[in-house]
Amino acid sequence: MNVGKIVWLIVISILFITNMTIYSTVSSWQNGISLTILSLMVLLPIWLSTNKIKQLTMKVDEMTVQQNLIMEQKEQLEEKISQLDQFIQGIAAPIFSFQVKENQYYFSESMKETFDFTSTLPPFRQFEEKLHPQDKQRFIHDKEAWLSGNPSISKYRILRESDQIVWIEIRTNIRVNTSGAVDTIYGVVIDITKQVETEEHLKQMAYYDSLTNLPNRIMLQSHLKKVISRAKRKEHNITIMFVDLDGFKEINDTLGHDIGDALLKEVADRLNSGVREEDLISRIGGDEFIIVIEETQKEEIKTIADRILNNTSKPYLLNDHTISITPSIGISSYPDDGQDIETLIKNADKAMYLAKDKRKANFQFYTKELEAYQPKESLMGKFLKLFQK
Repeated sequence: MNVGKIVWLIVISILFITNMTIYSTVSSWQNGISLTILSLMVLLPIWLSTNKIKQLTMKVDEMTVQQNLIMEQKEQLEEKISQLDQFIQGIAAPIFSFQVKENQYYFSESMKETFDFTSTLPPFRQFEEKLHPQDKQRFIHDKEAWLSGNPSISKYRILRESDQIVWIEIRTNIRVNTSGAVDTIYGVVIDITKQVETEEHLKQMAYYDSLTNLPNRIMLQSHLKKVISRAKRKEHNITIMFVDLDGFKEINDTLGHDIGDALLKEVADRLNSGVREEDLISRIGGDEFIIVIEETQKEEIKTIADRILNNTSKPYLLNDHTISITPSIGISSYPDDGQDIETLIKNADKAMYLAKDKRKANFQFYTKELEAYQPKESLMGKFLKLFQK
């Protein structure tokens, strides 16, 4: 029993005893009881109201404590948000977020500085305007994927005012609400220019000839596998031209390797000018080249071969030396002269040696009569071993 109830019992007892003392006679005894009851009827509402006030006071006190706790938690949260914002602003990598429902963007200072978001256009639109034209459609597609709840890791090219290309990688993460709809898109932008340049350099070293910048034997091997597969699927022809320079060894020995290297570079340039953009020219070693031509009829092949002969046979002026050199060209075709890479190259090699045996500075097509012809092994023999591994 609490103190309040004890107090009220004492009050009631005092009232009753007092009234009974005043009215000690029988009739007065009844009046004493009536007066006591009347006093209780007056005091009871006061007691109830006092108790209610005490309860309300306790609730107010509890609410005040809760409000103070909420305010304290709010201040702590605001402090953490401020610390997090300072942390984000201090990160070097550009960071962004997009709240879909509220259509609100957040970009770190690094993001704003990197992409110079200064115009009145929405930030994503400004970003899109700075993309390489060939990457814009892919970015729009990726953005639609983000809004559908699909995060991505994508590479894009950014164009600077000086036409400098900067490679970036955007990594996104998606937060969805309880109904499964996209709530927020988070992203980080990473400058991967150096990484891409390193990869391109390694690729250049692996697949291109360091002297002429033409595709090397490894890239030629990969390309031939693709074109053979494509030719079989689409039933079209392929032409292989094997080009060898007549008398290159003598020039290299008498004038030196520097002149020889300069000559090979010039020959590579002239070969490029003699073929179409879609044709592939590869230097397979020394002074030997292979040209791969797709979907071209024999008469046009003759025209290309004549053009290569004329371009390559013109004199070269290198370090005050006027040099004359001619090519010998052997030609084989898929599917008539072979069904696989090895056979096609062997037969083009035989046709090239036939051109040398005749008078040099000419081209010869492979024929069935050359089937038993066995030219001496050149670098071509070593090259063919790559396909046999």
